[in-house]
Amino acid sequence: MVIITLQQVIGEKISLLKELMNPNNRPELNSTYQIQIDAIRSAANDLEYVEPLIKQKKELLKNSKDVKETDRLLAELDALEWLQAQIVVFTLDNKDAASS
Repeated sequence: MVIITLQQVIGEKISLLKELMNPNNRPELNSTYQIQIDAIRSAANDLEYVEPLIKQKKELLKNSKDVKETDRLLAELDALEWLQAQIVVFTLDNKDAASS
């Protein structure tokens, strides 16, 4: 049985995003990948803060009138929502394992 930790999954996601970055991409695409990497790294330091951070970013998105700011917030939200989904999966897996 292979056991994978949340930190390993986060590391794999960051590695994938880094691999997707290349000089042949549009600069905006590479910037999006970097924003997602930064958002995941930052939020991974305090996993309990992910949900409130998502709510905060959504509120900022509602009030955003700048295209670049909107793009940045959408990239951050995408990464944070991915991280939140991973947290849920690992939490459920741990509960299932504890009850077995």
